[in-house]
Amino acid sequence: MTEKIIRSIRTQKGFTQKEIYTGVASKTFYSDFEAGKYSVEVTKFQGFLNNLGISQMEFDYFKDSRDKNEEKILDNQIEQLYKKGDFESLYAIFEDYKQHPHTEIRYLAIKAYLLVLITNTNFYKFSRSPFLEVLAYLDTIKMWTLKEIKLGKLILLSYSEKEQEKEALLYKRLINELLKYKAFDKKVYYEEISDLYFNRIQWLLITNNIQEAKNCLIVYKEAVTSSDNLYFSMQLRFITCIVNSYLDFPIYSKELNELLVQVNKMPTSETHFYNIISQLHLEKAKNYYQRYQ
Repeated sequence: MTEKIIRSIRTQKGFTQKEIYTGVASKTFYSDFEAGKYSVEVTKFQGFLNNLGISQMEFDYFKDSRDKNEEKILDNQIEQLYKKGDFESLYAIFEDYKQHPHTEIRYLAIKAYLLVLITNTNFYKFSRSPFLEVLAYLDTIKMWTLKEIKLGKLILLSYSEKEQEKEALLYKRLINELLKYKAFDKKVYYEEISDLYFNRIQWLLITNNIQEAKNCLIVYKEAVTSSDNLYFSMQLRFITCIVNSYLDFPIYSKELNELLVQVNKMPTSETHFYNIISQLHLEKAKNYYQRYQ
């Protein structure tokens, strides 16, 4: 990472490699350093900064700016891959970035991993390590930002059926954290609260808590009605079909398939997402209906 920032600053300022390594290191060492083959000890690093004409503080500013930009790009990439159902690429992101020195990037890698896990549990052998790392992080943070809220929503979907008490506690905290946004940013509030309800309903269905899923659906409907958002209305209609298919599979599986036909006729980035979620639930809903109805 350091070498990439040094190289970026050097090229932006129009310096040659020779102008940066002169008096500090050999040509070969510096060339290999910029290529990422070597790390650099502090005295050489300070020498490079001096030749670049920048201070440690300025370097840190460049680094923070680069990290934030990389974080934004990676987060957007993860969202798009998830909506496309490209689990192999999501898992590849996890493998590529799971040891990243920048904490925010590493947590995005874990986000990619959790998205694979919650949507396609048989795709890879599940390790608890990424899950536990995020849990430990969330436990240490007293004031949650949207970043922690988004991570928390993914963790919510990752709990097992035996961890219902933990899930309930996390759900309660997420609700409380989101309420802080309602007064000053209703758009963010309704986006995040709707996504939270959508996620929790899925988890409740997967863990066979159908009655609680119905209760959550009622609250979700109230939130969507208040938001007056067309996208949320479509999402509500979709998840309503999913929930009801557990209760009356013959009728609502047909309604769900009809809805998917409509969705597929007007393809958006969410089209494949709806198909993935429906595949995840339909077989389970059918089995539940045949067993309990």
